[in-house]
Amino acid sequence: MSELLNVSGLSITARVSRGELRLLDRVDLTIGRGEIVGVVGESGSGKTTLSRAVIGLLDRNVRVDGGSISLSGEQIVAPGVDRTAQIRGSAVGMVFQDASRSLNPLMKVRAQLAEVLRRHVPGIGKQEIERRSVEVLEQMRISDAARVLSSYPHQLSGGLRQRVAIGLAVVTRPSLVIADECTTALDVTTQTKVVELFRTLVGELGIGLLFVTHDLMLASDLCDRIAVMNGGRVVETGPAMQILDRPEHDYTRRLLAAIPTWT
Repeated sequence: MSELLNVSGLSITARVSRGELRLLDRVDLTIGRGEIVGVVGESGSGKTTLSRAVIGLLDRNVRVDGGSISLSGEQIVAPGVDRTAQIRGSAVGMVFQDASRSLNPLMKVRAQLAEVLRRHVPGIGKQEIERRSVEVLEQMRISDAARVLSSYPHQLSGGLRQRVAIGLAVVTRPSLVIADECTTALDVTTQTKVVELFRTLVGELGIGLLFVTHDLMLASDLCDRIAVMNGGRVVETGPAMQILDRPEHDYTRRLLAAIPTWT
């Protein structure tokens, strides 16, 4: 498996009212092509900061002060270096927790897909835009693509909105997709369908998937490998089932112990 994403020694600091706050401390992470890697941790663990650093969506008071991020062997982030604008939306797509953050409520789905394609695929024509729009909705396992293309977001169910949001992230055929807590607001049945969709997309498209979640059980079901974060550090990483069955770090054990059980 060839390496797609390499995060090496990444340290990130935020300027706050009381001084400076270290958000990430020497984080290492790799993702291969066709691989799903989960980043798991509680709120404030640093997992969302990591995902936003990869795609260049850090707040203005946040800076990278150590380490680097490379995509397909090319450095895109380092202290004083930010080339994420060149890859955001084209080589890297992102799916947010709330589909409403990705979808414009005033535009039909067709127009939103067309806008993304025109922005990131130079010279693309009207017929190709329509073909790829239908194609990506079919990849999202949406059977009535014509209706969905002609719909506004509020006319769709929560599950359909999230599928359209994923479609927006992959329609430009990126090599890496970041999913940041994107199943949290969904009911269990819809969540299961979205997880299965991700698994299928990675298999069919050969993309890498960075799956950010607080749900260790969900990550173990979907991911090939898991990185557990706490306090801005990766405290444990390994194959998903190893993390689930034989956790080595006390924090990972506490996460597992907090999972409800039914007898």
